[in-house]
Amino acid sequence: MSTADRIKELLRPTGEEDALAVEYPSPRLRVEPAQAATAVAAVFALLAGWVMLRPGPPEPPEPQWDAAAEATPAPEQVVVSVVGEVANPGLVTLDQGARVAQALEIAQPYPHADLVALNQAQLLVDGQQIHVQAIGAAPPPGAPDAPGAPGAPGLVSLNTASAAELTTLPGIGEATAAAIVAHREANGLFTAVEQLMDVKGIGPAKFEALKDQVSV
Repeated sequence: MSTADRIKELLRPTGEEDALAVEYPSPRLRVEPAQAATAVAAVFALLAGWVMLRPGPPEPPEPQWDAAAEATPAPEQVVVSVVGEVANPGLVTLDQGARVAQALEIAQPYPHADLVALNQAQLLVDGQQIHVQAIGAAPPPGAPDAPGAPGAPGLVSLNTASAAELTTLPGIGEATAAAIVAHREANGLFTAVEQLMDVKGIGPAKFEALKDQVSV
């Protein structure tokens, strides 16, 4: 037997050796089961509080309708038609804000023209027709009130009333009155009171309350 084999034989364990006594140090931290349950409950409570108190996503701003922004912008000039007892009948172009009197200055009414029947201070509306009649003459049968002339007694004229006058009607506020004026300027004069329902903010119910108090 070689020396190396002899050494291995001598070092081979026989099972009768004494166990090595090892002392393990006691743990520095010891968590009791009750303490662990309390800690877990505290963590869950903190998470629940954070979920309940955290701010939610910001609400989107509410849309706001701007009547002035949606209204059709008025043209810089107006074109009106002057007919009847005038020396220069036809179309007259004036700056926005002009009045009936300025159109009559250009049309030159005859001496027998009935100017008292016309509201010469009325603001002109693009597409308006001014019918100048002779003194004592009656309007054509079945014809609506001529723009520029007084409307039916006690009624508000949709074609001549200002926004302030329109607000005297039931259910018509400043925004709806402005919408009526804007519709009149964009589409021409009203030819029937039923056209009020084409104006934004006026439905069948509101029209029923207005139809007997307005004229064209």
